[in-house]
Amino acid sequence: MTKWMLLFSLLFTSACDSRPKESAAKAPLAFAYLLPLLERDVKQVREGLPKGAEVLGKLIDDDPGHDPEGLRHNLEKARAAVTELAIAKSTFFIFVAPNGTVLRSEADPDLAVGGSIFKEIPEARRIFDKPGVSELFGSMHGLRGVQTGADLQWVLGQPVSLPSGKTVGAFVTGWSYRKYADFLESALRRNLVDTAENKKRASPLTYVFFARGAKAYGGAVTPDVDADAIAKLDLPNTIGDELFHATITVDEQTYALVAKRVPSLDKDTVLVLLLAVV
Repeated sequence: MTKWMLLFSLLFTSACDSRPKESAAKAPLAFAYLLPLLERDVKQVREGLPKGAEVLGKLIDDDPGHDPEGLRHNLEKARAAVTELAIAKSTFFIFVAPNGTVLRSEADPDLAVGGSIFKEIPEARRIFDKPGVSELFGSMHGLRGVQTGADLQWVLGQPVSLPSGKTVGAFVTGWSYRKYADFLESALRRNLVDTAENKKRASPLTYVFFARGAKAYGGAVTPDVDADAIAKLDLPNTIGDELFHATITVDEQTYALVAKRVPSLDKDTVLVLLLAVV
């Protein structure tokens, strides 16, 4: 090996060795960008749903399922009439009959229509137990954000009453954890590009997850091996309330990991970021 080849080798090795430290320095700053987005988006859904349910109650009649396409348009109108819902990051808006049947979704094609939210998410029965917004977690196929792999939905529902006072169903919204992870990931990547000091350098590799229970939910194209690695850490049962830092190697790629419970969404959910400077 020549002197110049040896010098290049040492410089290259030094650069590679510095990357984990650089990743560890950048990851908390990137994570700090995500938290306000999450809190803003949760607030929009919670504040918007009661207003949307009130508007919807003035648009429908006592047999909202007789005209599914008209019901879809009314869902659109109710959402558009409420600023918070118009800009919310909800991944589904559905109308549910008192027996749990989904009468219509705002989506077209409608993968949820005809399904029973009570059958797939039994806890959803309590949406009709009291006035106001009920929140729960579960998995319904028609509300999935992606069609492969495990998914979990944050579900909020409020009964819809006609001006007469008769309850004819419920306005239900929320988001797929995997679809919302996609949103946060994309927003973070744009921010990293916009704020980069060296515009010619490749942006860090980033993945966002929600860990809840024994599973971790990443974006639609997040490698399963990464989600499995996060799930095995059992973060919901092992970390406290403070910001958690670690280093993790997955499939020969070393990442800085930052995680924190997000009680503004759910006390049992941990938001996780993997970041690697490349």
